[in-house]
This record gives sequence, structure tokens and C-alpha cells, in this order.
Amino acid sequence: MSKLETLRKLNPNLPFFSVEDPEFRPFGRVIDFDAASLIETCEKEIPMPDGTCEYVTDAPALEALPAFQKVKDSLRGEGSCQIGLCWGYNQMLNCLEYHRSSEHNIAATDMVLLLAAQQDMEDGVLPAGKVKAFYCPKGTTIEVYATTLHYAPCQVDENGFRSIVVLPRGTNKDLTQPRPTEGDGRLLWAVDKWLIAHDDMTDMIADGAFPGLKGENFCVQYK
Repeated sequence: MSKLETLRKLNPNLPFFSVEDPEFRPFGRVIDFDAASLIETCEKEIPMPDGTCEYVTDAPALEALPAFQKVKDSLRGEGSCQIGLCWGYNQMLNCLEYHRSSEHNIAATDMVLLLAAQQDMEDGVLPAGKVKAFYCPKGTTIEVYATTLHYAPCQVDENGFRSIVVLPRGTNKDLTQPRPTEGDGRLLWAVDKWLIAHDDMTDMIADGAFPGLKGENFCVQYK
């Protein structure tokens, strides 16, 4: 039984696909890109956190590589570029976010992405039943469209996950102005980052996150 088949069997309440399947097309696309040096650096120079999930907007070990220029030229069209990393241990949906530009993810391990369409939101609210799961094998580079709701990937084994995250420089940095309180501004969480939190995320909601993710807070089972 393949890993995708196992995930489908273990998660019957969650629609499960591969990023290679046609169902991924509304959310993003797979890109032919050689990320071997970036993945190798992750494995050799960036240790896994202790039982948590972490994110850095820009990882010096990755941006120092000659591959940075290739990422900027090829994936970002010579535009503004940062190479960050989301890595650690996670199985939960918890939140969803979107940006005003595409995000590129490079799977430095096998991982699962939980995705939904921004178009399915109404007044900042999304039913969790609109979420789909996509298995992304190690070594795969994908573009996640700006209209795709996404968040931290989920692991598919006990070793956790590593996802290299390419975005315009400054994305996900702290806001410098007070957070708006009306319209889409209620969802603004960081620079070019609009976010909805599940009701389970009480600490984030207490800090001002908009509780717009309703229904089951999916937990991806892998064993």
C-alpha cells in the first residue's frame, strides 16, 4: 500500500489527494525545479525542534547558498524573494492563511498540505468541510496560488516535516501599524498575511486572530 493510500485509509473524513492529481489544479501546480542543495542544507544544518512546529521568514543557511539566485530568478521571476522554513511536528489544521502573491513550497520531507479556496470564504468564515488534503513527496516544488488558503504542513511519520517556503521579501513579518478592525482587516495577522483561526486556537484568538475556521479541526493520522 502506498503512503497516499495509507493516508486515505486512516483519514476517511478528509478528502485526500496528491499534488500530482487534477484536484490540486485549483490550488497550485507542481514545478520542475532542482532544490537538492536546499534540501541537503536543511538536513545537515538545521536541526529539528523539540516536539514543536517552527517557522522563520528567512533562513540564513538557505539564503547563503548559490541556489538563492536560482530561486529568485526562476521561481520569483527576478522579483523580491526570501527563503524561509517551516519545520517540526504538526498533525492539526488549526488555522488557514493567504497572501496577495503565490507562495512556493519545496518539500524537504514527505508532507501533507491542508488547503481550501479563498473563494469559499464568506465574510471571513470558512467551513472546515471545504478543506482538502494533498500529499506532497520529498523533493517536490509547488506553487501555491494567492487565492489558496494554507498553513503549516502536517507530518506523515514520526520524524516530522520540513517545508522550504519562498515568498516576497518581508512577507509574514510583524505588522508596524495597529491591526484594522473592519472588513478583511480583521483577518490581517502579519505583513501580507491574512489568517483565520479555528475555535480551538483560544490563545491566538485572545491575541486578536479572527475565529473564522468553523467545523472539525482536522488531525492528520499517519499510523
